[in-house]
Amino acid sequence: MEADLYAPIKEYLAKSFTQKFGNCYLEITAKGAFSSTLKSIVRDDIIFYFLRREAPDLVGFIARKQSEWVSSSVPSIVQDYITVEIKRDKITLRDIYQAKMYGDLFQAKYALLISPERIPEEIKRLDQNTFVTRRYTSGWYVHVGHWISMSNVTEQNWLPSSPFQN
Repeated sequence: MEADLYAPIKEYLAKSFTQKFGNCYLEITAKGAFSSTLKSIVRDDIIFYFLRREAPDLVGFIARKQSEWVSSSVPSIVQDYITVEIKRDKITLRDIYQAKMYGDLFQAKYALLISPERIPEEIKRLDQNTFVTRRYTSGWYVHVGHWISMSNVTEQNWLPSSPFQN
């Protein structure tokens, strides 16, 4: 079941983002239930109206360091938002557009799509030719990952690249 993947992937991503940035908050939101923590930090709360029936599987943020929060021109604890869509089956073009939609709604720098199935060769070739993972409104990407085990998504199994690389 897809829901069986939520907790281990959440744990892996929170650990990986924390190692890269120092602080990360993620929660399971697949059923459209968002905590007061998320509701209080999302810029445009109208988003939640559209996510009552369908929501990203995970949503969170990378928190700014306290010194950056205070000196920011727009004070906010959020450095970047994260949205994650998890699929049990092989990734499809529709899945990529769903992940793009969630990333765009939250203005998330990190929009991720993860499956335990290998990334299909057709999707890789399509991305090489049309940059289908590129999110044109922001210039960011949907990072498509191949979930290998309950402990990792290795760096070479991301399309177009790992969100944890510099």
